[in-house]
Amino acid sequence: MILGGILRRSGHQVEAYEELNVGVNYKKLLKDTDVFCISCMTSNAPRGYQLADTIHEKSGARVIMGGMHPTWMPEETAQHADQVIVGEGEKVILDVVEGHRKEKIVRGIALTDLDEAPFPDYSILKTPCEAANVISTRGCPFRCTFCTTSRMFAPYRQRSIDNVIAEIRMYKKMGFKYLNFEDDNFTADKERAKEICRRMIREGLTFKETFFFGRTDMADDEELLQLLHDAHLTRVLIGIESLNQAALNSIHKGQNIENIRRAGAACEKYHIRVIASIVLGLDEDTKEDMDRSVEFAKSIHAYQLQPADPERVKSGSFPQSL
Repeated sequence: MILGGILRRSGHQVEAYEELNVGVNYKKLLKDTDVFCISCMTSNAPRGYQLADTIHEKSGARVIMGGMHPTWMPEETAQHADQVIVGEGEKVILDVVEGHRKEKIVRGIALTDLDEAPFPDYSILKTPCEAANVISTRGCPFRCTFCTTSRMFAPYRQRSIDNVIAEIRMYKKMGFKYLNFEDDNFTADKERAKEICRRMIREGLTFKETFFFGRTDMADDEELLQLLHDAHLTRVLIGIESLNQAALNSIHKGQNIENIRRAGAACEKYHIRVIASIVLGLDEDTKEDMDRSVEFAKSIHAYQLQPADPERVKSGSFPQSL
């Protein structure tokens, strides 16, 4: 969850605070802030609501909420926020903060040219940050039924490669040792992913380690795998979801068990460490299917298991490690 404040200093200076118990003076923050912006997902929406309620109780600041959960549940969110932004917020956030948009639920406007979005300003962070995040695309060309990505960020869009490389170059100059590609599917366009890797290698823009989200079909392209390795993209989250083919078919995943096994072997061959993402509790899955998925994650030496099921989402308990 990201909690940001618009402060009473010159102009519209923005200070962003991660929800961490590290060096943040919350009493001063509440005293000095005019507007709080809270972005949350379903798993941390209750915490976001609690923060919003506390802000209203202890200060006269306005609270603006947005993100995945508020987009799908704006009426619920509006019970805790002064205003809710639905969808992408870049083109409306300033008008909302300055009071030019006064409606309770504000519909965002999707960026058509992602190169228009400014690069993040890490200099304003008050908490430690060791890895820079790059989002080179929005959305996903696939439409797995359990996933909000292709609905929240539609249509699938790409930044120009030159624009992406310029941002990476900035982080290299800033001294970051780690990089994360936060695209929901960095390898969706394999040729584009290859060219980004080539540019990173050629221009000396590799990092100690770089994380990305991929898909099992990356195993079908040996050139891509080699370039990912050479560009130090050595950690990947792959959506395995289930080892039950009926369950995969029901969510329109577009992959089979053999694809999953081949991806595990390919990543091991190219020394790309895997986070195995598994959806627990799909309608077609039995307990044995879920156990089999966990055992499979171990068999491919996944260094982390990222499961999610309805009960754990409700409780806020997410086991992270094998």
